[in-house]
Amino acid sequence: MYMNADAVMASISDRLGVLKSELVDPTSAETAVKQAQAETHVIQETKAYFSANRVDLDTFRKKERGETAILVKNFPYGTKLQELKDLFEAHGSVKRLLMPPSGVIAIVEFERGDHARSAFRSLAYRRFKESVLFLEKAPKDIFEGQSLPDDGGNSSTMPVDQSKLLATDLLGNPEPQRCTVSSTLFVRNLNFSTTSSGLSDLFKPLDGFLSARVKTRLNPKDPRKILSMGFGFVEFRTNQQAEVALAAMDGHNLDGHKLLVRASSRAIDAAEERRRADNAAKAIGRRTKIIIKNLPFEASKKEVRSLFSSYGQLRSVRVPKKIDNSTRGFAFADFVTAREAENAINALKDTHLLGRRLVLDFAAEDEVDPEQEIERMKEKAGKQANKVAVQRLTSSSRKKFNIEGDEGLDGD
Repeated sequence: MYMNADAVMASISDRLGVLKSELVDPTSAETAVKQAQAETHVIQETKAYFSANRVDLDTFRKKERGETAILVKNFPYGTKLQELKDLFEAHGSVKRLLMPPSGVIAIVEFERGDHARSAFRSLAYRRFKESVLFLEKAPKDIFEGQSLPDDGGNSSTMPVDQSKLLATDLLGNPEPQRCTVSSTLFVRNLNFSTTSSGLSDLFKPLDGFLSARVKTRLNPKDPRKILSMGFGFVEFRTNQQAEVALAAMDGHNLDGHKLLVRASSRAIDAAEERRRADNAAKAIGRRTKIIIKNLPFEASKKEVRSLFSSYGQLRSVRVPKKIDNSTRGFAFADFVTAREAENAINALKDTHLLGRRLVLDFAAEDEVDPEQEIERMKEKAGKQANKVAVQRLTSSSRKKFNIEGDEGLDGD
């Protein structure tokens, strides 16, 4: 989530009521850290604003781009919402325009895709005030689904689509063998590639369908990615509708997997869900060390410590160096607790330090500390050099001599 560094500092200085020059002091060793912390604050605020306005932040991890929404970046701080609206409405009808309080990024959604394409072609890299606009196609389905129609305050009632198939139509008026005690079904043995939308598409034709979701968790190797847990839940309006759906879908094949469907016993399902979540959390919970990649070569150990110490107590910070004492472009930060390490990753994963975007991840369990490894290699090389020097000295002073004395002497 790129943001103009100058606009970020202008936004922060305006809120604090101080001059921007006081924040960006070239004589201060903490300037780079202050800029990174300011950007982190603005990013967190921006995410909170977008989430409150029904922007699905998870879509930013996907590569697929949409046709009607555009991300607008790099415009100067102080730009008014109406100015952006006037700029983009010249190319078509704008459905919505979101700009967080920080005023350094915006999302524009058009009614039609051709209007969005026209605006993108015309305004990308166009000079705007004292800056140049950066435009990017927003991810597909960036906005969450519309809220349910108003039914006079009765949220439990949803309009029925008469075109939907009834489960009884599929089953030929079955006689249920057992009565379910819940209107929610627990679906197991899902393919790990099956998504909530795929599960929803399967159950949607059934009468009384409300929602379907696949349970997910963070990838322990890459917390920025989401993994399926192999099971999910499907909710219906009534127990009877859930019972009929169970009989219809138990054993159904979805994405190559035979589904195992049963009525959801909330106590049992919650325990199983907690157990799986706990197992996933344990993998992350034991990890307190972060590897910081793409670190600027100019960054010092003091700057790294100053930036990361804002999110918890640090055991150690290491910035590995080469033999010539220059940095290697990455570092390690080890926190006291796993929660602090996780908070640091979540807060700083989109932050720039000295112009480079930090790439953060948990260090592997068997991660070798390069600094210690280099010291060990230096020590080993030193011992070998000393051994070779001793061998040369001893071999150069080696001479032949006669232990019986000079044969030319008389025996008198």
